[in-house]
Amino acid sequence: MSYARKLLARGEEIVFESGQHWFAVVGRSWWAIGLAILALAVLLWVAGPPEEPLDGPAEVVSLGLLLIAFARIGWVIWGWRNTEFLVTTRRIIRAEGILNKRMSDSSLEKVNDAHLTQNVFGRIFGFGDLDILTAADELGGIEDFPLLADPVDFKIAMLNQKELLERPDLAAPAYQRQPAPTMRPAEPMAPRAGSDRVTVMEERSDSGSAAAPAPSPPATAAAPPEMAAPGGGSPADDATATLERLASLRDRGLITAEEYDAKKRELLERI
Repeated sequence: MSYARKLLARGEEIVFESGQHWFAVVGRSWWAIGLAILALAVLLWVAGPPEEPLDGPAEVVSLGLLLIAFARIGWVIWGWRNTEFLVTTRRIIRAEGILNKRMSDSSLEKVNDAHLTQNVFGRIFGFGDLDILTAADELGGIEDFPLLADPVDFKIAMLNQKELLERPDLAAPAYQRQPAPTMRPAEPMAPRAGSDRVTVMEERSDSGSAAAPAPSPPATAAAPPEMAAPGGGSPADDATATLERLASLRDRGLITAEEYDAKKRELLERI
């Protein structure tokens, strides 16, 4: 487990994790890399047959320099792997060091500004220098992240989490969003009281068959009160007014289409 992860408080989670780019290893050990190449070239040039020991002064010195260069490169790589830059739900953490650990952190609420510098090579290979201005004191503190890997994503994650802490009413970022609940299909509404469909459903449940045909309309000569024809009109006008009333009842769902067609045929036969 990394050293920085051991320093997380209760309920604190890591939002983004990064470190230094591998260019940092080259920048800190460039002389050791050159020395190793030179020493290896000298060994290959002055070395005798493989079965002979290395007893010449040039060979011994070259071997010693080669070991020193490899030790320096290994030490730099070890320190590079122990450098951690974290953005958590509360703060920014920088941890580094091999034997002696150094850790600094800044609360996200105290971050005032962030300056990102990327040259041409930084944009190509994905590294940059990020300077974060904080309100640590009256003059403002500076948290330096040199040769930061993925600096754009690191800065975006930091700003998003800072805004989320300051504005909890905003929607959470993508990594904190809960999946959308599954929508259940709407159930059909029960027929309203007073509708003829209530009688139809009751008769279907009594018969025990869902495919039973709807009952025929009541064979009454007189129309319902709401369908009564206005007095004083011709039979054709009365039939037209009744059909309009029936159509209105059908559109409101008070009668079925079959009932409407049956009444329509009955009125047309009377004319």
